[in-house]
Amino acid sequence: MKSKLSLVVTLSLALCASGCATRNNSSGGKETTLLAGAVTVATASFQPTTPAAVDADTSKIIGKNGPSGTKVSLFWGLINLHDY
Repeated sequence: MKSKLSLVVTLSLALCASGCATRNNSSGGKETTLLAGAVTVATASFQPTTPAAVDADTSKIIGKNGPSGTKVSLFWGLINLHDY
């Protein structure tokens, strides 16, 4: 039983850690991808989103201190949350 549990935990961790990467983007910020690109977090992004994506500007909801340029893309860019 312990070997099956350890195998499941190991495979789950490997799945969650697969495709994780951090790189510098063109505007000087960092872009981190998780879960093989299903979640992407970019700082100092300020790039427009595609028209086919569901887009939400969180600066109107949360941020009153000015734009931070943070963008979170979920499900390979289908849903985008940005603060700019």
